[in-house]
Amino acid sequence: MARILLAYVSDVPEGKGIVVYGSEGQEIALFNVNGDIYALDNACPHMEGPLGEGDVKEGCVTCPWHAWQFDLKTGACINMPGDDATVIDVVVKDGTIYLEE
Repeated sequence: MARILLAYVSDVPEGKGIVVYGSEGQEIALFNVNGDIYALDNACPHMEGPLGEGDVKEGCVTCPWHAWQFDLKTGACINMPGDDATVIDVVVKDGTIYLEE
């Protein structure tokens, strides 16, 4: 299994998201909530809004385009059940965030 370096924990501000790129240009939104790192596909399942630019509050991100909300742990859509965001599995080791393939 290969590991791709995505970012450092210090690159992801507390309570915010950033966008990084995985293999083949995949956009990944990384979020820092109380020091825990979560990752979702950056494209909102509604109309592909940039989740990494959304507001983060109480473990959820709100899409900046149409206010759909997603649980950062599970990707579950809060206000439109069943239209969930894609969770990306990442590994954090020694302050570095990796995508495992």
